[in-house]
Amino acid sequence: MRENIYILIALIFFQAETLAQTYKIDSGHSSVQINIERFGVIDVVGRFKDVQGSISFNTDDPTATSASSVIKVDSYDANNIGGEEAVKSPAFLDAAKYPEITFQSKSTKEEEGQMYLIGDLTIHGTTNEIALPYTIKGPLMDLATQKMSVAFQAKTTINRQDYGVSFDRQLPNGTKIVGDEVDITLTVLAIEE
Repeated sequence: MRENIYILIALIFFQAETLAQTYKIDSGHSSVQINIERFGVIDVVGRFKDVQGSISFNTDDPTATSASSVIKVDSYDANNIGGEEAVKSPAFLDAAKYPEITFQSKSTKEEEGQMYLIGDLTIHGTTNEIALPYTIKGPLMDLATQKMSVAFQAKTTINRQDYGVSFDRQLPNGTKIVGDEVDITLTVLAIEE
């Protein structure tokens, strides 16, 4: 009888160890940076400061990783008030009508040693499936909270036209005032819930 109890305790412990842990995104230590070409000359760099959501991660089975996030469009900051207002205006992201950018993963895959989250990215009211290449570090102790944490990093490039952000004015020489390709870099700290 006592042996059965030990086996049961061991099974419960084993299952607990293999389950994925959920980590809540720490908005104060996370950002989504975007780079987009302006006047065909230089990239404008901006970032969204309000990033919320969660990451589920199991060190024993990285393919079980999942993530969901909500980015507040109104939190866009480019150290340039005119540029920030333009990005939030109806000409681009239209923060009043589409206040959030969201990502919801559906599956995970590994390809040539690189992990990808497959999921739905919604911008400007349009949803497209993307494969987001990512890395995760951790879990490690977060000294400030005394909880376990993970660092999630990802980079991808999208075409803004695919999301209905269709501003297309050009300079007299035909160069687009704002390029179509948007480089996105996610730097996320997530704390154990």
